[in-house]
Amino acid sequence: MQTMVKSKRSTKNNKAKSREAAHRIWASAALTATPARRLIIPRPDVLHNYLEYKQINQYLEYLANRYPKFVKLYTLGLSAERREIRALDINWLSAENLESKPPSQQQQVGQTRGPVVGKGGEQSRNIVFIEAGTHGREWISITTALNCIYQVTERYTRNIEILRKLRFIIVPVVNPDGYEYSRTKNPNWRKNRRTHKSTKFVGTDCNRNYDIFWDSGTSKMNRNTYKGERPFSEPETRAMRNLLDRLESNLLFFLSLHSYGQSIMYPWGYTREPPHFWRELHTLATCGRTAIKSYNGREYRTGSISCLTKRTISGSVVDYVYGVLRTPMALVMELPSRELGFQPPMENISQIGHESWFGIREMCKRAYDLRHQINRTTEPKLPRPAGADAPALLEGGDGERVIAATPQSISSSNATDGGGDNAEKKTKTTPKKGKRRLKRPRTAQHGAILEIHRSLRRPLAAASGAGTAAGAAAVPHKRLLATKSAPPIRRVREGATTAINPSTPPPNASRAGHGDGPLSVRGKNPRAATFTPLGVFL
Repeated sequence: MQTMVKSKRSTKNNKAKSREAAHRIWASAALTATPARRLIIPRPDVLHNYLEYKQINQYLEYLANRYPKFVKLYTLGLSAERREIRALDINWLSAENLESKPPSQQQQVGQTRGPVVGKGGEQSRNIVFIEAGTHGREWISITTALNCIYQVTERYTRNIEILRKLRFIIVPVVNPDGYEYSRTKNPNWRKNRRTHKSTKFVGTDCNRNYDIFWDSGTSKMNRNTYKGERPFSEPETRAMRNLLDRLESNLLFFLSLHSYGQSIMYPWGYTREPPHFWRELHTLATCGRTAIKSYNGREYRTGSISCLTKRTISGSVVDYVYGVLRTPMALVMELPSRELGFQPPMENISQIGHESWFGIREMCKRAYDLRHQINRTTEPKLPRPAGADAPALLEGGDGERVIAATPQSISSSNATDGGGDNAEKKTKTTPKKGKRRLKRPRTAQHGAILEIHRSLRRPLAAASGAGTAAGAAAVPHKRLLATKSAPPIRRVREGATTAINPSTPPPNASRAGHGDGPLSVRGKNPRAATFTPLGVFL
């Protein structure tokens, strides 16, 4: 019995010695082994070509492998055709803290875990979010986003000043299915590629699918601006929503890249009311416009979305970020231009990308300076979208259109640029009888005005013939017309003096009605400049 116990003890000791010897061998091998090389990924040319979807992912993986300390690559979700929607996080602020972390806590390339966010507050609001490729045919927006990625990664030494202040998260292709379909099948394809159940129609406009007054969008599946079955019904918008909601307390500046229109616009798109901090947003847009003009002389237009497009756009990502998430600053940048179209020639890619980055960089610097001037916690509730109110009549005898823009944007809007969906307006047919038209022609509007004139002349003639007070007949006809149908905005009447502070914006600046009459502010005569609509670009 004793011999058996001794044999068991000896076997245990031998096993322990063998384990220790194995550990010593492994440790010595680990010390003498050469470090593993990083995966070598070829770099595609992003500055002069329209890349395929695979090449774009290849470039993002190349950057994540080359700059692992401050560049992270995330997969937000899958599109309708199972393509990955990826975001690149350029966070120079955490690069110096990365070396202190063990390798197990460092994120690997392509990991699906989302970006690390702070606790919120003004100090942690340092994220600049740039998204592009929402519409498949807008190739130049994707190459411009890739140019921005190139500037903050491969040329980070020239932009180190802004990288030490701000963190960039860029989604270059929000709609990969639509982009690939436009490259291979239909160059004018705008929507995504999800097939609607029990129908032959394919696609939803991702920029009409966000949950901010979504009901106002079009419900016709054959339209390029179809809003979808419900808010966030598309996998692309759900992936964006999940990321944006997570970054809500850290977002400082949101920028959406589109083409074409050559303009920089701010909310609102769903209503014609001006935003509460319209001065700061206009200053930010003007800063980018001035920087681009100083770079190569190209002139951009600035103003609100509903002002420059002459229409309301509901369910857009910019309104969602600015209105629901309460991001301090959100803009839309429409790239050049009407002459070049959605897919400019390849020789223009580099020029448009560099000039756009020049303006984006200045806007980012300005946004960082304005971060303490915008406090949206005390901002009133979102304005309701304007209904189809009857057009008010001015002293000029035409329908009033009060705009949600500043006088500077009115004076700078005489450029004759198109944009967006001007191509699809050619195929529109006259609506059936009984349906309300969104825009009435001037002939119909003029007829309605003449009818009101006739109805107002009858009581005037009856009053003068019956010997009523002479004051009623002495009232000027046009002034009586304006008094008869005065809209709910302040007016400057004869004999009345109103103190107007030039530093305050018009409190009720909006567009009343859907007529096609001249533009005016506060009931004053319209400016000589006329608006040219950008079309359905967003």
